Amino acid sequence: MKLTLWIALAGCAAALAEELQPPQIADLYQTDAALDVVTLGDGKTAFYIRQRVDQATRSLKQSLWKVDADGKAGAVEAGEPDVLSLTLSPDGKWLLILSTRPFAGGTPAFQPVPPYTDPAVDIWLMPVTGGSAIPLGGKGKPYGRVITDKFYGRVAFSSDGKRLLFVADEGLDPRTEAEIKNNVIVVREDQGEGYEGYGPAQIWVADLSESPADVAAAKITRLTPGDFWYGDPQWSPDGTFIVCHANRNAEQESARYSVNHNYDLWKITIRDKHIEQLTFGPGPEFSPRIAPDGRRLVCLSSPRFKGPHMDVFNLMVVDLHSQAATSHLVFDHHGKGADKPPHLAPTTPLPDQCWRDRQRVWFNAISGVKNLPQAVNLDAGPQAIEDPAPPAPARSRLIPAGNPGLGKRLHADDEVIHWSSFDGLEIEGVLTRPPASVAKPPFKLLVMPHGGPHHRATGGGGFDTQFFATRGYAVFQPNFRGSTGYGLKFLDADHNDFGGGDMKDILTGIDFLVKAGIADRERQFVYGVSYGGYMTSWLVGQTTQFRAAVAQNAVTDLNVMWHLSDLQSWTEHDMSGMPWDVPERMRAHSPLTFASKVRTPTLILHSLNDRRCPVAMGRMFHRALKENGVDTQMVIYPDEGHPIKQLPHREDVLTRVLDWFERHDKK
Repeated sequence: MKLTLWIALAGCAAALAEELQPPQIADLYQTDAALDVVTLGDGKTAFYIRQRVDQATRSLKQSLWKVDADGKAGAVEAGEPDVLSLTLSPDGKWLLILSTRPFAGGTPAFQPVPPYTDPAVDIWLMPVTGGSAIPLGGKGKPYGRVITDKFYGRVAFSSDGKRLLFVADEGLDPRTEAEIKNNVIVVREDQGEGYEGYGPAQIWVADLSESPADVAAAKITRLTPGDFWYGDPQWSPDGTFIVCHANRNAEQESARYSVNHNYDLWKITIRDKHIEQLTFGPGPEFSPRIAPDGRRLVCLSSPRFKGPHMDVFNLMVVDLHSQAATSHLVFDHHGKGADKPPHLAPTTPLPDQCWRDRQRVWFNAISGVKNLPQAVNLDAGPQAIEDPAPPAPARSRLIPAGNPGLGKRLHADDEVIHWSSFDGLEIEGVLTRPPASVAKPPFKLLVMPHGGPHHRATGGGGFDTQFFATRGYAVFQPNFRGSTGYGLKFLDADHNDFGGGDMKDILTGIDFLVKAGIADRERQFVYGVSYGGYMTSWLVGQTTQFRAAVAQNAVTDLNVMWHLSDLQSWTEHDMSGMPWDVPERMRAHSPLTFASKVRTPTLILHSLNDRRCPVAMGRMFHRALKENGVDTQMVIYPDEGHPIKQLPHREDVLTRVLDWFERHDKK
């Protein structure tokens, strides 16, 4: 009887699963979400940014919406001008918004930046009781473009709400009159990926008018000196000074996806703009967070200058009360006992509200594929304490549910798997199996190596993974040596060995899945982006076991990577030298060196404006494959940086990759 019931239930479940559709490309255009929700003190009114897709332009649109206690929701502004960020003032009277909108009359609020870089915005204040948005500085403002990037950018009210702290460049054209007249471009150092078109990020303080009219600020003052990039400024509790991070050295390099240069913390007094250096380590100190009593701060730190682009960070405490700032590490994850640390290494950035009280600090940490909040009592020692992160604020009951028309989709479950690599090192990965209604094992296998290499895979719930898994592919995301989340020794295990041990970790993982009856030995595919693209390009030059491959924004030549990328330290550190110092090592670890051995049909996708992994490397690999008779194609995506973001381009990538695999999946 029980067996019969179980069979019946299983049959119902299978039938239900068969009725569900897998994620569709059209779902990319069905976004409808509430962001940056602020609820007024009476609890009867909430404002939020409604993010949805403009079907006419097939691009994301964000605008300000309001909902009342009766659930009646609507756009706040006619025409719905864009709003990229929303904050409520401390007194609850003003909404602070970041927007790309022009001033009244159509005058642009700032000089534009390229479409593939971070969007530039200006600051506006709007009364919660209704009325038009008021620009912070208007046409006569002394600053240019407000920075939206989270490493440098920050907009924050002082505790009394009378001042506003923000990060913006000066909006100046770096060219001379002669250069403009003759239409020439002089190559100047910049911050590369994500920051193209901006000048150095400076920190400003605006004294807000008590009764704003045409502009919201009574006075705007630049606090920071020189042409350095300053970022992540934090108010002291009494509003007399701020603390920020900056790399005030001759050697400047992009911070996008990388924090490995000599960033230090700087204290700047508001009254006289006096600047004082607080930290002096050889590597980065950044992400400052000041204690509620203003006597000390915590930040993130690494002892390595020009080390890996994503390091194992320490939690540092800086004393602000003594005349000369002193600092110490809570625990050195690069020192003795790092293999058994008393607390996990914190990830970047530190939470804005990381102080629980005057002694306890919480932070986010990673352990393998898991994200774990941790806390320490700074006055009791480095041991992690049972004090989890503050719970996330409950979703306002006023806010309507997102994506009401999307409906349920077929879902593929994932699991964490472990295997021993060629040298006995245990490796972890994420496997997302197709639903039982779609395919039966052994499954065709799609290997998706992550980027970095000093990043990691965490799960299979993303749209891309689900797109492939619900179409019959078991998606395998290995956290090979060099990945974050497994300690310093594991992070450094691929040093001078790109394509060596990390490739073997992947191949032994595939063997494990084949022997377990999960993966089909004859139907294997590989698709990777960035360093995942490197690994894809490398694998097809070392083995012929894949039926087809896709390399997106891939590193294919380490010499070219150093010369053209915005991140020279990536190759300098991981190959232990400059191209002219270690030419044979760079050649030996470059996929392009082995292009003549490739037999696998390989699709190459590349962003035209990628500063991190320049498009030249994709062109070079494509040319080499073509000359050697490999079935190949190259597709270039204009107005895209290192990540491909535009929805039509994402649509093209997914449909093109799936088609490439399906065309080459012939038994």
